[in-house]
Amino acid sequence: MKNLLLMLTLLLSVGCGSTATPMPAPTEIKGKVELNGGKPASGLVLNLYPLEGQQPRVIEVAEDGTFKGEAITGKYSYFVTKGSAKNSEQTLKLVNAKFYEADLARTIVVKAGEDIKVTLE
Repeated sequence: MKNLLLMLTLLLSVGCGSTATPMPAPTEIKGKVELNGGKPASGLVLNLYPLEGQQPRVIEVAEDGTFKGEAITGKYSYFVTKGSAKNSEQTLKLVNAKFYEADLARTIVVKAGEDIKVTLE
């Protein structure tokens, strides 16, 4: 019985022989996160939730509202969370609560060489 279970486990771990398609290399992304009225969303964390098989990304937003990071091109839902900056909790209180979690209807598209602008209305 033990041998049968071991054999089944090995067969299931090997799979059917198909190979996974490798993920494309990430591209550098940059942009700006603003509060309603254009004020920078300083100190927050921009969370990108993948909608097309990419990896999730977590990117710190600088004091001036700008961010830089890497992501695989494609469509993402996004939300913001408190960052490590001293003012992040205060900034987060100015953000509409709907931006505290991902919403599949609220998306951005990451493209190589294009800046991203996120407005937290």
